[in-house]
Amino acid sequence: MSDHGATVAIRLHDDAFGRLVVTLANGEIHSGVVPVRAFPFSTPDQWISLCDESGHEVICLTDMAELDRETRDQLAAELARREFVPRILRILRVIKGGVASQWFVQSDRGDTSFELPSEDNIRRMGSDGALLIDRHGIRYRITSVAQLDAHSRRILRQYL
Repeated sequence: MSDHGATVAIRLHDDAFGRLVVTLANGEIHSGVVPVRAFPFSTPDQWISLCDESGHEVICLTDMAELDRETRDQLAAELARREFVPRILRILRVIKGGVASQWFVQSDRGDTSFELPSEDNIRRMGSDGALLIDRHGIRYRITSVAQLDAHSRRILRQYL
């Protein structure tokens, strides 16, 4: 597919903190934007919103095919990264190091470790869930804190 049909003139890049930045055609710059698919199953490359850190829509893209190849590829990679959400089954251990901490967990995708930049990267999800966002922006979900083993709950209680 050529880029001759590209009609939406936006640019995407990551800032020094790893946040996605969009520059609109009019020159406006928005940092920390999050791509959100409106219809992920029926039309995965259409109707994608870029929302600011407050959840307000900055721009709605009707079709990724209207973007130049570089922007389209970056947006597709960002969407894939956001939609990869391993579920934490057990927290094996946490090593605190200043502000950041290293987490060792068992997930539905296998054992892994990741760094949380700060305690702000742990959020409650509903009445019994939690979401952890590592330094690369990968999200890890705990669907039910109550269903974790006692050791995992003790560790998590220090952060929630």
